[in-house]
Amino acid sequence: MLILGLLLLVVSGAAGVLLIAYNNGGAEQTVTMFGRDWTNATMMEAFVAGMVVAVVFLLGLWMIAGASRRARENRARYREVRNEAKVASRERDQLAEQLRREEDRRESVNETTVTQPVAEPVGTPVSSRTAGAPPTPRHAAPAGQQPVITNIKPGDSPTK
Repeated sequence: MLILGLLLLVVSGAAGVLLIAYNNGGAEQTVTMFGRDWTNATMMEAFVAGMVVAVVFLLGLWMIAGASRRARENRARYREVRNEAKVASRERDQLAEQLRREEDRRESVNETTVTQPVAEPVGTPVSSRTAGAPPTPRHAAPAGQQPVITNIKPGDSPTK
């Protein structure tokens, strides 16, 4: 619509300028443009032709104004959508951070309640314990023996 409005504006402006430039005056005028006689027009016909050219000019202005108004509304709408997307992204990031903190808190609570020091087996000499080394699990095979392979998982009872 913008291009059509500009085209109407240019054509009507050119027609008005050419009609004024080639005006010879008198009761009846011969409209001559580009070396050709186009028509003979009375003063009333010239006036009506001028009004038509003015209406076409105003129609072109109206189309340009409408196109610019629509473009401004579209830009405002796109700006609003971009702002909403930014807000949604921030909210998503905040919720993800809150979820991560909640999971960390749950993990730390589980670690403090689940991890209890494993007691040394009864009869383990004090000299065999090394400082800083993790305690030997109860189900580990004694040194020098192969571990017993069973389908019983740690924590399960063999009588189940």
